[in-house]
Amino acid sequence: MFKFIGRYWQKRRQRFYLKNRWHLVLDLSLGIIIILLFSTLIVFHYYNPFYKVNPIVPVQGQNEFDLNNPPLAFDFSLASPSLRLDEPVELRLIYKNDGKFEIKNISSDLVVVDKNYEIKKIELLDSKAELTNVKINNHHLNIPSLGVGETLVIPLKVYFSNRVKGQRYIKWQVQNEYQVQDHSVKEVFSLENLNVAAEVIASGAVYYNSPQGDQLGAGPLPPVVGLPTNYWVFFDVKSTGDFKDLVLTAKLSKQVELLSRRSVLAGEFNYNKTSKQVIWKIPEIDNQSDSYRVGFEVQFIPELNQLGRNAVLLSNIKFYATDVLINDVSYDVLPDLTSNLDFDRINKGDGEIAQP
Repeated sequence: MFKFIGRYWQKRRQRFYLKNRWHLVLDLSLGIIIILLFSTLIVFHYYNPFYKVNPIVPVQGQNEFDLNNPPLAFDFSLASPSLRLDEPVELRLIYKNDGKFEIKNISSDLVVVDKNYEIKKIELLDSKAELTNVKINNHHLNIPSLGVGETLVIPLKVYFSNRVKGQRYIKWQVQNEYQVQDHSVKEVFSLENLNVAAEVIASGAVYYNSPQGDQLGAGPLPPVVGLPTNYWVFFDVKSTGDFKDLVLTAKLSKQVELLSRRSVLAGEFNYNKTSKQVIWKIPEIDNQSDSYRVGFEVQFIPELNQLGRNAVLLSNIKFYATDVLINDVSYDVLPDLTSNLDFDRINKGDGEIAQP
């Protein structure tokens, strides 16, 4: 064995080491590394200490708050998903503490998502309700605390105003923020969209001369007892939304008769001679159209008991129509139309009955 190693050494010495000492350095380095690796392997093979490991299992204690399961259960209810801007919306906010800890400083903001509408104010549905722990400021609510298992129902009236006309629905939400065990929690809940009722407006006028100055009527003006004076009556309808089944009715006075001339730009015009009632029907109203008008000629023969006074020509003027979006009926009553000719720019005030 030693002779073999000696011969191998002499052979490499003559071939490599005498020519270049770096071969010797390299072989020695590799030999030392092999010896160290082999020694390390032996040490690890025989060195096998025993450790007693106690596994640590994370257990959520009763004093820990689970951020993945917020304790505040929130819900709401609306009296109606439809809204008229001159009336409030009835909204109930329902808060329940489903957690194991008291909830503090609950802050709720009612926010309109789009910019077409805004919340004017909110107030309790019943001003006498015993909710002394609830504070309301504009569209903001604050609840100091909610105990474990406690439920709180807040009935509200919410008032809206529109910034841009034409939009028929409101997107809104409740933004809640509260404290639980020094943790701050924020949540956003979308409320049911509100459908905004459209407005339908009808107007009536009596003319002897048109707004352009053309003479429409005939006979004495001011009217004279026993003599006929002819006028033209016009009704006009406009809307901010789509409507259907509009019906406008009016009753002619005892001294007034309907003549044959008329102008019907939309719908159907009828007259009941027995009840002296005119009826104007329009099946559909498109808010983009401006052509819903009707005109008809009437004749007025004053009586002696009307002397010195303005006479009512048409009374009991009313109309109703159904809002297509919310399927709700709009109803309104118009003022009586008289011989005073309130809308006639030329003859306004010439309505008092005179002697022949």
